[in-house]
Amino acid sequence: MAQPPSWFACLLLLLVATGGAGLGAAPRLELKTGDVVAFVGGANMAAAAESGHLEAILSARFPGRQIRYRNLAWEADTVHAQPRDFNFPGLTNLLSRFEARVVFIAFGQAESLEGESRLGAFRESLARLAGGIATGGREVLLVTPVPFETPGGVMRDLRPLNSSLARYAEAIADLGRERAWRVVDLFTRLRQRPPGAASLTSDGMHLTPRGEAVAARVFAQELGWDPVDAGFSEPSEGGVWTDPRWEGLRQAVVAKNRLWFDYWRPMNWAFLGGDRTEQPSSRDHRDPKIRWFPAEMERFQPLIYSAEARIDSLAGALATPPTP
Repeated sequence: MAQPPSWFACLLLLLVATGGAGLGAAPRLELKTGDVVAFVGGANMAAAAESGHLEAILSARFPGRQIRYRNLAWEADTVHAQPRDFNFPGLTNLLSRFEARVVFIAFGQAESLEGESRLGAFRESLARLAGGIATGGREVLLVTPVPFETPGGVMRDLRPLNSSLARYAEAIADLGRERAWRVVDLFTRLRQRPPGAASLTSDGMHLTPRGEAVAARVFAQELGWDPVDAGFSEPSEGGVWTDPRWEGLRQAVVAKNRLWFDYWRPMNWAFLGGDRTEQPSSRDHRDPKIRWFPAEMERFQPLIYSAEARIDSLAGALATPPTP
């Protein structure tokens, strides 16, 4: 019996057939030397930092430019609210602190669960959030959500929710056109996958590591890059690339992001900047006027810079820059 085509082959066929025509098709994105690129969103965008596929592709596309990637996504964040601990800096504050010039904003999947009656509120909140981020000359890119899937087994089939999610994706694209913001349309591209293609999610909405790899490739094409890259091969279920050079780069990104996560999202924030900064354990026992914790946290920075230097080296060794 003939075997069905792999999900990877189906994806390549889809990317070639669609020819780059998403809701937000636009000229190729170019990043400048020294740019800081930030990612804002909920669970799937936060998971992108853990898988490393997207940053690995971006790093390889712009070798030698010392571009830095700062994932500020937070699980359970929505476009309406990003609750934080007492005194934790807001998004705009963090983007300024880390000098982000390019910001990817990914919301809409969780918000669509409220139904189409809340579409206007979603668009208003997205316009307000993205508009605030765009101040100061930042380049904003809106990202549409990944489609809902059927998780299989006894779990509920979430595909009927895509009718509402499609309206949210359209609202994101409309806002992008209205404000002249680029749109990365994951929803349309991933929904066009052939019937029978392997699932990309673990529960119908959250991407698996392999799903992150597929989404990263589509993400790259939406930024104007060629859909097929000879450096890639089909990743494993765990998202591991079989090409050791690409996998080495991905793992270096993952290692950097672990350091970055601990730096910007410290587990004991209350002692660092929250409501326990006056506690004796938050201060030097020899001189209570000195707060040792902030100084200790800054020791992460050289570790992050060192990890990024390794990423730059690995990316430069395998880089395949786009043709003019």
